[in-house]
Amino acid sequence: MKLAEIGLIGLSAGLVSGSAHAGTATHAYIIEGSGFFGAPGIELAQVGRVNLSDPSDVVRTPMAGDLLRFGGGDMNASGEVIGFENTTNALRTVDVMSGGNTLIDSIGFMDSGVAGMTLTNDGSTAIVVGTVGAFSRFVLADAATGAVQSVHNILNFDAIGSIAVVPEGHPSLMPGDLYGLALTSGGSVRLVQIDLSANTITTVHTLFGVGFSAQFETGLDFASDGTLYGMIQGFDEIAPDQFVEISSHLYTIDTTTGALNLLGVVEADGTWDAVTLVIDEAPDTSCPADLTGEGDLNFLDVSAFLAAYGNMDPIADFEADGSFNFLDVSAYLSAYSAGCP
Repeated sequence: MKLAEIGLIGLSAGLVSGSAHAGTATHAYIIEGSGFFGAPGIELAQVGRVNLSDPSDVVRTPMAGDLLRFGGGDMNASGEVIGFENTTNALRTVDVMSGGNTLIDSIGFMDSGVAGMTLTNDGSTAIVVGTVGAFSRFVLADAATGAVQSVHNILNFDAIGSIAVVPEGHPSLMPGDLYGLALTSGGSVRLVQIDLSANTITTVHTLFGVGFSAQFETGLDFASDGTLYGMIQGFDEIAPDQFVEISSHLYTIDTTTGALNLLGVVEADGTWDAVTLVIDEAPDTSCPADLTGEGDLNFLDVSAFLAAYGNMDPIADFEADGSFNFLDVSAYLSAYSAGCP
């Protein structure tokens, strides 16, 4: 055992141990994806932070760009939102706090239209899906550079508008597996599993209880505790050839049964075509030593640091230099000593 680890254990022995509990996601970022159907004031590329317990509560943050149409995104371990913009077929880092975006690179190979994007669990690879004729095209690209790694064309007549990777530690699904929401021509939604090694798409469940004809695009993301969130929008025909748009509805999806649990309508007073859903579980940088997210510092935080350090988890790289050594331990001890505000 390294001397630094012994010092940390000595420190933790003098702290009062509390009961651990898993963190629970409370908010998500959404991005308006339609310049045609959005309600007045909700412009294309408008970013919002939605309350998962009350989706009608949306705080608008600065725009992600001008006339850009984001078709999916995900959050990396650093808390950055990486999005796929499908008019330029490019990966972009979205600044959800200050607005705007930074181009990573175009990945090519895609047609503009229905699209989705997610990151692998280690954040190194972006997986993008789009519809090309009768095929779903999946492009894997380096999330930092946009360099294309592989392209997969899978025969599939139902457009896949959102995808998500099963997180580590999921209670029933295989971590790293890829799931998506597919829209049928009849307006129903299927939860599908995608196997890129075999180039197959398998229906897991048809989702019932949406309550309207699902159309356009969807959003999908797993929280770290395994909860699968889905966002579905569409329309109702109120009279012959007269349609009214239905704003994005937010659900949790039971991956065992396919049952939908409606959490609410995203900003009920405005129609959000929010085709990008990113669960916000970024670390709270106001108290970097609080690794359990409980709002205070105790034995559990030290234990979490030791475990992360031993596994060379990026969360323990307090010097942010890509290596794990005494400097990271010293930086953590300093952060711990400084306490929480």
